[in-house]
Amino acid sequence: MKDFRITLPVVAYKNKPVHIGILGTRIYIEYNDGRNFFILDNRWLMVLAGLLLYLAWYQGNPPEKVTNVYHIYKEEKPIELTAKEVFDNDEFLLVSNEAKDSKATLRKRFLIEKQKLIFKYTTKAGVSRTDQLSARDLLDMNQKISELFVQLVFSKVNPAPHVNRFFTDTTDLDKLETALMEQAKFHVPASITLAQAALETSYGRRVIHNNYFGIKDKSSSTSRSTTTEYYTAKEAKRNAHKIISKKLIKSNGKTYYKCLVKDHFMAYRSPWASFRAHSVFLASNSRYYKLFTGGKNYEAWADKIGSSKHGGVGYATSPLYGNLLKSIISRYHLDLLDH
Repeated sequence: MKDFRITLPVVAYKNKPVHIGILGTRIYIEYNDGRNFFILDNRWLMVLAGLLLYLAWYQGNPPEKVTNVYHIYKEEKPIELTAKEVFDNDEFLLVSNEAKDSKATLRKRFLIEKQKLIFKYTTKAGVSRTDQLSARDLLDMNQKISELFVQLVFSKVNPAPHVNRFFTDTTDLDKLETALMEQAKFHVPASITLAQAALETSYGRRVIHNNYFGIKDKSSSTSRSTTTEYYTAKEAKRNAHKIISKKLIKSNGKTYYKCLVKDHFMAYRSPWASFRAHSVFLASNSRYYKLFTGGKNYEAWADKIGSSKHGGVGYATSPLYGNLLKSIISRYHLDLLDH
């Protein structure tokens, strides 16, 4: 009998291939990179025959390929800080090859149509930038861009009802249009404004005093509200008078106290006033000047705006703040509104 040697396609030992072969009149199995080798007797030949039958069947009936991958925020051990602990995201994101192709097509189509609108308005006005448009033309253009975004992109990503309501309900404020207007005037990316508003209010489910951005009231003139802060041991001691409860957690190799605190937050006459105050807060505070040095790249903004303990400018104390903003922006394609 002619000698031969094959690699078993579905069998492995310590992540290394297993080989079977014939040497003279004997059948053998070799594994662990040749360090283990044994000859098969008649009993093993019967097992081998069964295995070969299975392999023959497997080749003709391979399992279906899994094309859908689900990304879910999962709560880890209590001691380790996770995204789910910070932001109660009760949805999951479906990603597949088909979905990626579809979303890429939607993004491209929207960007083309948006650029047509921008070109139309700037050309008609004889200007080169959108922030040079008159207030009336800028508002009209941004209204159309908002409608286009909802129609071509946002409605296609199947947002949960409360998410859809947050971004599309215009009863009190057209958030998309307002973020675009603030972007033109103060150069804060619309995607960052919208993601922060969504994160700080849990998609509008917790709005206190029309405050959409968690801006504190330093004068302490408002009533106190409950919020979560992440303090070092020193900070926890300094803010002990605010803390209701605390839990020791770890994130990115660092230890913090996740604290439930009572603090004062700014009150605004309307949601629009809150959006404007947010723009002014970032644009006029020297603490945040670094945010404006990299253009409107939302990832750079998100990385810089987070906790000062992780190299950010310290808008929030959560060590996951920047990553959560990027997740929201990416998920709902809010970066398409930046220009």
